[in-house]
Amino acid sequence: MRVTRAPNPTLRRLARILLAALCLLLLALAGLWAREALARRQYLAQYPPQGRMLSLGTHQLCLNCVGSGGPTVLFESDLDQYGSLSWAYVQNAVAQFTRACSYDRAGILWSQPGPLPRDGERIAAELGALLEAAGEQGPYVLVGHAYGGAYARIFAGQNPGAVRGMLLLDSSHPEQFTRFAGLGLAKQIPDARLRPLIWLMSHLGQPGRFQGPRYGLPDEIYRTQQVFLPKSSLAWFDEGVQANATLAQAGRYATLGDLPLIVLASARPSGLPAQGGGGDLQEAWLEMQRELAALSSQGELRPLPESGHYIQYDQPEAVIEAVQDVVRRCSAALPP
Repeated sequence: MRVTRAPNPTLRRLARILLAALCLLLLALAGLWAREALARRQYLAQYPPQGRMLSLGTHQLCLNCVGSGGPTVLFESDLDQYGSLSWAYVQNAVAQFTRACSYDRAGILWSQPGPLPRDGERIAAELGALLEAAGEQGPYVLVGHAYGGAYARIFAGQNPGAVRGMLLLDSSHPEQFTRFAGLGLAKQIPDARLRPLIWLMSHLGQPGRFQGPRYGLPDEIYRTQQVFLPKSSLAWFDEGVQANATLAQAGRYATLGDLPLIVLASARPSGLPAQGGGGDLQEAWLEMQRELAALSSQGELRPLPESGHYIQYDQPEAVIEAVQDVVRRCSAALPP
């Protein structure tokens, strides 16, 4: 005789509760997803692209060029979510004496996400494709901030005939992680396995929107960066995952020959202690900036001890002056 056990009512009740909770969670996630999608459409209408949207085939990037003349100055931002807004204090001033272009890398601000991995070689190649799509001719002077300096160095290696000068602002150094680790400051590289979670969080948005650092920016520029922050954060993560690879790629271009080069260096990069215990780290940072200046026989280091890491915000006049100097040196070297 076969005996059939009666269902446990407690387990059935628990299963119903768990199912109901799962349904509520899915509904909440769907609501957050829809809210973020609507917010992105509204913000795009409220904050239209600052520049032209140009197709690279797989995605579109936003390029903002103003002014005329040559060489054309190309601005490359740090590994952050500020993109072309990094140059709000300097680009229009540079455009008074030559052509000046800034852009948003894939996934940042107005630009659409691009193919993975987001390492330096891909990013520099996309910049070249963007300039070609825009009809920009060069020659170019590259201005790179922090990781943007590594991207600029790779771009110069990929396009040696097109680049005639360079300005680096607190630029990343190929050996910075190793040297800082030796002094007790370890860099945490994002774990690529977390990308699905970061992707989900990006599309769910953040209640009240995360309030990032202001760097003394005016309200209009700060608000623009903040409203695109959930979207930009995924691109920031993807670039961060490739930070080691990007620095190694930059290090393969071991010389800039006799390229006119100026390196602006603050007392410390982002993340170093402001006071106490940071002396060795600060000196290591300045030594790496000296080494970057030595990449060219025409390299020059200009320390700015009163500036923070975002020199273009803290001392924009120093950046504008340095751009003028590099442009002047390039123009003098160009054939008549």
